[in-house]
Amino acid sequence: MRKPVPAKTITAISLFSGCGGFDWGAARAGVEILWANDIDEHAAAAYQLVLPNVTFVLDDVRNISAFPSADLLIGCYPCTGLSLAARRRWKQNATRNLDEAEGNFLYWSFLRALKQVRPRYFIVENVVGMVTAGNGWFFDEQIRKFSGAGYRVAYAILNAGDYGVAQSRKRVFIVGLRKDIKDFVYTFPLTTHGPKRQVPYVTLRDVLGDMTTLPDDSYYDGSFHGHYLTRNRKRGWDQLSYTIVANGHHTPLHPSGSPMTFVRKDTWQLQGDINRRLSWRECAVIQGLPSNAIPSGDLFDKYRVIGSAVPPLFGERLIDPIIQYEESI
Repeated sequence: MRKPVPAKTITAISLFSGCGGFDWGAARAGVEILWANDIDEHAAAAYQLVLPNVTFVLDDVRNISAFPSADLLIGCYPCTGLSLAARRRWKQNATRNLDEAEGNFLYWSFLRALKQVRPRYFIVENVVGMVTAGNGWFFDEQIRKFSGAGYRVAYAILNAGDYGVAQSRKRVFIVGLRKDIKDFVYTFPLTTHGPKRQVPYVTLRDVLGDMTTLPDDSYYDGSFHGHYLTRNRKRGWDQLSYTIVANGHHTPLHPSGSPMTFVRKDTWQLQGDINRRLSWRECAVIQGLPSNAIPSGDLFDKYRVIGSAVPPLFGERLIDPIIQYEESI
């Protein structure tokens, strides 16, 4: 059910917007998304179906020189610096000029927009590996830069399953408040789903049990290669899904049929005859994306766009404390 429209309108712009998962959740919470950007044409196609009234710029963010004004800046920038080689390049470049460093790390483009727009708030989402990259140096450097740009920063690692998404999906979120907002301390929302909480987890049965197959539903039916079988890839009907990933080859298995069995370290075995990867549309449902979030492109484009999305429930829940504060002043 859609929430009542807040009395005060909070405006937002979005970078690295993907197919609009976080933005759609923020809009459901009452935020007015003014402008969004991504370089992926297939993600852009889905975004514009989900949020057709938002001005969407399909381009490399590094080509954009000016950004609109807004109260909130949302940024789910890819963390391209998790390899050891990339970390070394970034640390070297970080001491040089901005343009050179920006070529390797899109984080710099977010920081550039933050300094230009000067929003009251910002929210960043990224993979958990960002926190430990370079023994924490990479993450600490971002926090330091955000603070130096004039923001008080809070961060937390959250699991989507704890908030009503039907999958185990851990991500780090960074929330910044401009330092002139002195009477508000951001608190991450309490978990609501799971054992000893308000309601049970939302399971695969809850979201896929009554799902009707549509003519354009499809899944990757290639072989299960050795790397795929190094891990358990199948959760049961009454469990959370494994993380929906952006690579069709590594997509989790549908819960039908027999569970996989453990053979030895890094080796799992399929059982029975019913073993297939989730379809791209099933992945979208597990992510909690709206039914009209349909990426263009081939099957692997669809898997990539859906798996890269932020579950909208995160957008909705993380925005709530900001809306409540804004309506109190």
